[in-house]
Amino acid sequence: MTTELKVKIKRSFLDNYQRPLHLHPEFIRFEDKDLTNNSFTSFKASEIKDFRYGINWFRYYFVFGREYQLYIRSYNDEVLKIKFNSYFGVKKKEKHDLYVSIVNWLWTLYFSKQVNDFLEEFEAGESFYIGDVVINPEGVIISVSKLMKQEKAQISWEDLRFRLFNTYFSIYSKENPIEINRGYSYKEDWNTFVLYDVIKNILSNKKIDND
Repeated sequence: MTTELKVKIKRSFLDNYQRPLHLHPEFIRFEDKDLTNNSFTSFKASEIKDFRYGINWFRYYFVFGREYQLYIRSYNDEVLKIKFNSYFGVKKKEKHDLYVSIVNWLWTLYFSKQVNDFLEEFEAGESFYIGDVVINPEGVIISVSKLMKQEKAQISWEDLRFRLFNTYFSIYSKENPIEINRGYSYKEDWNTFVLYDVIKNILSNKKIDND
């Protein structure tokens, strides 16, 4: 059974070099730099903090290209960047399949374990952050927009609901969804899918229907 991913990535038409990416249970390594003596970024699995991912669309009257983006950040705030392009439909399926494969491997090797670790902390009665969201025994604390400023709002587990969309995930209060809600982008916000999976599991374990 395969337990690691090894692929080579050509980032764009202008970058003909095939850059090796290696996702391993104990580390991640990618040649994401153009420096002669230090072209690789590497993290041990224990150093990986969070990730975000998404697609930038290039349009001029019509969509003519896309850039696939995956960012992995360490606890030292160093960021490993994986980016590659597809233009005018050239190798579009191949590039998209590669993108999906990398996301799935990142989840399997590193971030599904994070979810399990967070759930164990929750069961132990601890509070913790995922991104800027506080998860605690009573519920979650999120930042909501109030006119000219952001304010913190706690939503109890019984009142908490969520919605999953293609590019973002939203949290809201069932009792007051208009004023107490927040969306989190998979591409712009760190660890959004980890946040979703933790909340989904907590609500499921509490037998709270997300209706």
